[in-house]
Order: sequence, then structure tokens, then C-alpha cells
Amino acid sequence: MARMLRILIVVISLASVACETLLVPGDGDLPPFDCSTFTYSDTIFYINESLENKIKPVKTLNGTFSVVPEGLVINETSGEIDINKSETGLKYRISFTPTGSEVSCTFELTIGGINYLDKVYILDQNDFLAAPIFNAKRDAISPCPDDDDDDDDDDGSDDNSVCKFGELGPDDEDISLLGIEVNNSTGIIDLQKTVENGAFGSDPVSGSELEAKLYYRLQDQTLGALNAIDLKIFYFATLADVPQSLLDEIDQKNEDLLGGGNNMGFTNARVNAENPKAKPRPPYLLIVARLE
Repeated sequence: MARMLRILIVVISLASVACETLLVPGDGDLPPFDCSTFTYSDTIFYINESLENKIKPVKTLNGTFSVVPEGLVINETSGEIDINKSETGLKYRISFTPTGSEVSCTFELTIGGINYLDKVYILDQNDFLAAPIFNAKRDAISPCPDDDDDDDDDDGSDDNSVCKFGELGPDDEDISLLGIEVNNSTGIIDLQKTVENGAFGSDPVSGSELEAKLYYRLQDQTLGALNAIDLKIFYFATLADVPQSLLDEIDQKNEDLLGGGNNMGFTNARVNAENPKAKPRPPYLLIVARLE
């Protein structure tokens, strides 16, 4: 009887030790997480029509993922990103918080493509050309040089250009039918001609709005895949007609850019917690006919 009691005590003791080794340590006992282990294979990715085109962090991590600004299609549990379904032409900041930790690690990456600066264009001040920004960098060299040859088509396009703007969309959408004047080889939007083309009617009403989708192809790492960007264009007779709330929203959209306060490396990726209205897409192009 005494022998059986001793065996029972040993078994209980072993079980107690086993249970102790399976306890999950509290936050204070967790080793510090090394944020350098949170990376993707590159800092810029491009859409690809022939591939499923999804990427994951280089190392499998347990935790949660989030991103600013809106537009990146990411799995919040695995960190997998669907490149082809994400908004292109933007730079994103991805945050990762390991399970059981309050640490927040960040990684910045860009989805290649074009964007337009949210801006007020004043026609009578000779300010009417909206130029695209490539790969979320304001100072990036355009892959679409403007060819000054005499062989340009009547619409201003160049048959030999590596870029094609104003392409037909999947349902034969044609931005030119809206009156929006886009240089087919450079992507520059002529807002003066857009008004003259009747995009806002023969007698434009101050405060009018126009939404459109610009389809384009670039001969870069996308290999000419059909890409697109939504645009929102406004028309106002004078600068005084522009609501202050709209000017504030534009300021907010351009204010909190990744890459530092001087904004020399334009990214259009923002921390939008203070003003959730100020979303990166669509870019706002405000046409003002006269300064006063």
C-alpha cells in the first residue's frame, strides 16, 4: 500500500512539471521581436495579367497585419497581398503586430503605376496641365518621353510611344467620349481643352463634378498590362467658389506623406486617422476658370 502511494505521488509530481512547461509566458516573459524579420522580397511590385500575382512576407509570421492608405488588398492574418487587385501607383505602409505583443513593425512598399497630384488648376494663370506621377515618386523619370516627331497622330499620340493612355476599358469605356483630353503617349491631361471639349457642358456650371476611369498601358515591368486609375474632376468659375472643406480635404490628402516632412519623395501614402475623408483615390483635379 505504501509502495502504491509513493508511485502515485511521483506520477502527480511529473504531471505538475509537465503542466508548468506548457504554460504560455506572459508579455513580460516574451523575447523581444526582431522587426528586421518582417520583410517582403522587394519594395516595389507590378501587376501582371498572366499571373495570379500574390506575395507573402519572406518569413511566415504569427500576428496581425494592417496598412495605410486604403487600396492594398492584404490578408490581415497571413500578410499575403494580392497585387493585381490592389490600387496601383501608390506607396503603402504595412504594419505587423506579433501575437501576444504590443510591438508594431512596419514595411513600406509600392505598387507600380501612375497617380495624379490632388491640386487646384487655375486656367487664367496658365496652369492647366495635369501630369502623371509614376511609381509613387514625384521626381521619378517618366518612362513615356514626349516624342517631338512630326509623325504624331492628329490626337497628339505617338505610334512609337512605349506608353498608351486613354485605352479602351474592358467594356469599351472610352474616356475621350467624356471630353477629357489626355495625351495618349504621355498621360498629361489638358484641363483647358477638357473644358472646351464640353466635359462640363457647353455652359459649365460652377461646382460641377465629373468622375472617370483612365485606362493605360506602360511598357515597364507590367509588360503592357491594362491598368487603370479613377479620377474626379471639378469645375469652378473662380477660386472663391471652391468650398473651404474641399480645399482642406486636398491639403489633407497631400499633407501626411510617407518619406518625411519635405515631401520631396512624393508617395501619396498617408496616415488618414485624423481625416478619414481624405482618401488617396480618386485624385481630385480642381479646375478653376479664373483666379478672381
